[in-house]
Amino acid sequence: MKSIYFIRSTKGEKRLDNFYEQLVSTQKSTAYKIVNAAFYVFAGLALVTLAAIPIFIGCLLLALAAFFGKKALYVEFEYAFTNGEIDVDRIVEAKKRKRLLTFNIKNVELIAPEDSYYVKDFSNKPSKTVTLFPGGTDKKVYTAMVTGGNERFQVRFTPDEELLNLCYKYNPRAVKKS
Repeated sequence: MKSIYFIRSTKGEKRLDNFYEQLVSTQKSTAYKIVNAAFYVFAGLALVTLAAIPIFIGCLLLALAAFFGKKALYVEFEYAFTNGEIDVDRIVEAKKRKRLLTFNIKNVELIAPEDSYYVKDFSNKPSKTVTLFPGGTDKKVYTAMVTGGNERFQVRFTPDEELLNLCYKYNPRAVKKS
């Protein structure tokens, strides 16, 4: 996605707002496809075996388990950057969205690749770690040490180059790109 810059004017003063969204999507995994197919198979069997109550109940329970279980297998994340605030949303099956986290880039002491010496040598690492990307990603994983505000935590996420550049613009000493 591209950055969008808004110009707001309040009482004769103009201000340039930075807004950027990045969607971190995933492919429908084999496990998701199998569970989805199992849902339809067990739902069909439940309808066919309506006369045999024990088989009907068993198939219905398996269909319900597959229906609710497949939601955990197809998850996307969206990072939204607005004037130094980063909002992270979790999107389940491209339908249901939930805000997971919001933090200000000025409260971040470090953003660096997960396997870099910056992260390894960071003193007094927060013990709480939040992973905000789909499993099995092939993108470069970054770690952000959020230490300002009420809570201290590590954020594992996969920002693209544009999001890193905006973070650098608001907190240049914290962002380490390599």
